[in-house]
Amino acid sequence: MAEKFTPLVSPKLSLDDVKVLAAIDAEYTRLVQSVVPSVVSITSSRTVTQLAPLTIEDLLTGRQRTQRAKSTSLGSGVIVSKEGHILTNHHVIAGMTEVRVQLTDGRNLAAALIGSDPATDIAVLRIDAPGIEPLPLGDSDVLRVGQQVFAVGNPYGLDESVTRGIVSAKGRQMSSDSAIEHIQHDAAVNQGNSGGPLLNVRGEIIGINSQIFSRTGGWQGISFAIPSNTARRVLDGIIKRGRMVRSYLGVVMQEITPVLAKNFGLADAEGAIITEVAPDSPAARCGLLPGDVVRMVNGKRVKGMQQLRQIIASTEVGQELEIGFIRGGAEAKVKAKIVEMPAALSSLIPGR
Repeated sequence: MAEKFTPLVSPKLSLDDVKVLAAIDAEYTRLVQSVVPSVVSITSSRTVTQLAPLTIEDLLTGRQRTQRAKSTSLGSGVIVSKEGHILTNHHVIAGMTEVRVQLTDGRNLAAALIGSDPATDIAVLRIDAPGIEPLPLGDSDVLRVGQQVFAVGNPYGLDESVTRGIVSAKGRQMSSDSAIEHIQHDAAVNQGNSGGPLLNVRGEIIGINSQIFSRTGGWQGISFAIPSNTARRVLDGIIKRGRMVRSYLGVVMQEITPVLAKNFGLADAEGAIITEVAPDSPAARCGLLPGDVVRMVNGKRVKGMQQLRQIIASTEVGQELEIGFIRGGAEAKVKAKIVEMPAALSSLIPGR
């Protein structure tokens, strides 16, 4: 005997009952549809030599054979020019000999490596493909904690995956001596998302997803993205010169502690103390000395060493900085013209 079954044939609420939610839902959809075609899946590979499975012959000879195998890595990227330039992470393509890009329309293309910068973990690829849709780089400096963000990428090979979250924090450092600050957010990011874009509600790239904090290997609500302004500086350097151009003042700095502030006669612990000045550097030529306490740059207060590093790193080569400092209790100002970091120091973190 058939079971009686009477399903509900219409929803309990109409779209008129949830106009705001319906509008938000429609805007989410419109945003995702507009950005997904610009996000690509990246497969990089190389041939490696590894030990072959043991055979009886190996046991008899006491010598195990080797074999060649292909090692592959999955990642994501985002198209940023009509010419086919793609931003991704350096670690997605590092050490690989072949890089292929999968577009959302199904095309699978070989990609050329235009340049890469390990220190910022940014790489630039290029594909030759008509009809591609780039996305613009936004201004990560104006990003605010609490803003909604969207991560798009290829986690675990599941291409065109979209997750949503908010900006949890800005200025996160992955190590104590890092000059690169990251955006922390809580949009789900997993293996394969690396190199994919972090987007704002206008569909602008405001970060390149790069890392997660995890005790399990999977997402635990803490994701990190390289700010778009950092990615833009790397992109510009690679496009114009074939390499990342780092700005250089020529100082080693130390954070000001409350004890040091008291010893220097400062009212607070803001600013940075110069501990070393490189010979023949912009700092040396403008007269800065060890022991100077930098408090202002271009008329704005410097809160700490990390902020000063960021100011230097974001200043174009050839531009001047007006540096306000305290020496022996007296305030002074100098102008320093930023130059390109010497090749011998190029492996160091930017913003020195």
